[in-house]
Amino acid sequence: MKKLAPKKTAEKITAGSLVRRTALTLTALALVAGTAACTNTETPTAAGNPGASGTAAPGGVGAGGRAAAEAVQADPAVEALVPAALKQKGALSLVTDPTYAPITFTDSSGAFVGLEPDLAVAVGKKMGLKADFSKGDFNGIIAGIQAKRYDASWAAFSITADRAAQVDMVSYMKGGTSVMVKKGNPSGVQKVEDLCGKTVAAQTGTTQALSVLPAFQKQCADAGKGQITALILPQQDNVNQAVSTGRAQAMAADNALVAYYSQLQPDVFSAVDSILVEPALTGVITNKADASLARAFQKALGSLMADGTYQKILSAWGMSASAIPASEINPVK
Repeated sequence: MKKLAPKKTAEKITAGSLVRRTALTLTALALVAGTAACTNTETPTAAGNPGASGTAAPGGVGAGGRAAAEAVQADPAVEALVPAALKQKGALSLVTDPTYAPITFTDSSGAFVGLEPDLAVAVGKKMGLKADFSKGDFNGIIAGIQAKRYDASWAAFSITADRAAQVDMVSYMKGGTSVMVKKGNPSGVQKVEDLCGKTVAAQTGTTQALSVLPAFQKQCADAGKGQITALILPQQDNVNQAVSTGRAQAMAADNALVAYYSQLQPDVFSAVDSILVEPALTGVITNKADASLARAFQKALGSLMADGTYQKILSAWGMSASAIPASEINPVK
């Protein structure tokens, strides 16, 4: 299994949840029986079509996302950009590291589920292709794309200048820090300033504890409002419990984690969708020699945005706040 450690001190606030791609905590994975395989190797194991079985996580998380993807029709303008070899093959060979709920993980049958598999199926439909996933070690995926062992990867890669120099990256969402509160949001938290004067929890050693909460404190001071009481706890389950018991009025965590918990335990938690701190873009990666394929991904994502499927899939996984207005190729600042 790849690292599931807390974020390190040297990381910056701009490197939010999907940017670092270090996955959620062990607690999040433990809540879903059989979702995370622990056998990642440099030699991926074929997993077949992600739609073969399993369409959502337990508790209704992701419900409707796969159905929306499967309903997509081919777009001739997108198909025209698909390389001839791929058209002949009839399928996209995709690789991911399925240990990052709710972005990509596996259900109890071993099928790939999550936001990215649903988007991959929908994009494939626009291209007139099937989406076939294989499991790989995250650290070896870029090398695999460069060696043309796979056509592309959906693996929550943040878009950075270093990565964009090695592969093409097509943006499809943004990630960052979000806020979770008790069900019903009894404190009425809608913006950062609403946290002023309240107790906000975060996990020890995370970006949220080291950088985000201090930044929130400054916003409160600048606004002339009361200070936040930072409650820093050793494990994510401690943080969650603090919110559920009322010890803290809110918690700050990676937006993917917040989306997952709020859907997995809707009778306990609510996500504050209006707060997303320091969003950073995430992209599908392709080989730089396949420029037409990158354009096909960009066009397909644009088509999904135009027909509403993109928004339906993000909403199904509680990730509406991660939506972007348009897809770009290598949007490095």
